[in-house]
Amino acid sequence: MGLPSDKGTYILILHLIEPAVLTIGKLGVFDFPSGWYAYVGSAFNSGGLRGRLKHHFAPVTKPHWHIDYLRAAAIVCEVWYRVSKTVYEHQWADMLRVVPGAAIPCPRFGASDCTCETHLIYFAHKPEMAALCRYVGVLLQWH
Repeated sequence: MGLPSDKGTYILILHLIEPAVLTIGKLGVFDFPSGWYAYVGSAFNSGGLRGRLKHHFAPVTKPHWHIDYLRAAAIVCEVWYRVSKTVYEHQWADMLRVVPGAAIPCPRFGASDCTCETHLIYFAHKPEMAALCRYVGVLLQWH
């Protein structure tokens, strides 16, 4: 995996081919429509982006984070990221909620340790990186 070990913020792009009813840890049971999901996270541990994203691309054996429950049903197709010592996770999650066509399938998803409404945004059609970059206000790398 050619990702940097630097700290940074990322957006996972997942595709759920068929609708699913999923239990998301202690959040409860939610309906997830088929379509595309953008999950915003950050990697500020010792492994940086490489370490965190290695987890997200590995098969789910024992769910740890909310995103692991969705990853068990959806395909991680892309990751967009920005190397930075600044945490953009909460800002990006808030900004993605206002993208035309965005919806929130599961309130508090990935946001149990902050005040964000969610870190998971649903789109019926695959979001384009250039369009999302305009909303989050930064140029992202792609992998």
